[in-house]
Amino acid sequence: MHSIPFADGSHKALALATTRRGGFGSDELALFEAMIPAVAFNLEVQALRRTARTLLDTYVGQQSGGRVLEGQIQRGTGETIRAVIWLCDLRGFTNLSETLPRDALIDLLNCYFGPMCDAVVAQGGEILKFIGDAMLAIFPIAADAVQICAAALMAAEHAELALAKENQRRHGLGLPQIDYGLALHVGDVLYGNIGSDTRLDFTVIGPAVNLTARIESMCRQLGRPLLLSSDFVRAGGVSAVSLGSFPLKGIALEQEIFVPAD
Repeated sequence: MHSIPFADGSHKALALATTRRGGFGSDELALFEAMIPAVAFNLEVQALRRTARTLLDTYVGQQSGGRVLEGQIQRGTGETIRAVIWLCDLRGFTNLSETLPRDALIDLLNCYFGPMCDAVVAQGGEILKFIGDAMLAIFPIAADAVQICAAALMAAEHAELALAKENQRRHGLGLPQIDYGLALHVGDVLYGNIGSDTRLDFTVIGPAVNLTARIESMCRQLGRPLLLSSDFVRAGGVSAVSLGSFPLKGIALEQEIFVPAD
């Protein structure tokens, strides 16, 4: 067993073993001792990289975090990709934030975001950001749009089931219910770095994101937790029912909005 010093003052343990009868010789042990500084440097680099990747995956997202770790950190860099855009929003959050104690409010948000995140990640989506009580995610479309749309729709269904179960638990405890709206849309988005010289955000922007937000805002008016754009329905070959065409703020043309068929 060898003590490996790191630059932060900590020490890690390195164990070496052999199946040779009699173990290591004195010359080999001396060589191991001489190698410790080089081994320590290499191990610390590996440990720091793993820590950085874990932090980036947690706070930025697996795909975005990988891009940042590879050096894609210049402001204004990015690419146009086609993707399913997922935007969900908690209903009645303003009232809840004014009436619930701090810890209860944080618990409610975690109970809401948890199933949403789990469902998106399980189906191959990428969570980009939390915006207050809203969550933005994408499912990049590399080839088969039908498959990706099906995955996004499955994620929405799994989130709905998980939150229904959570609401049953909350009802039994006399806690506020989790009511949300979710929109799915397909479009081209700019995926890259946006921000200042000292603070960047790896995200997506573009008219498709704005349209998704406008469709999601119709969930309350239409009394539906999940709404689909006509582009999503068409791209995914989704079996859906039209609720009609509606004018949306900031969108030039009326948009036909759908819900999944039963």
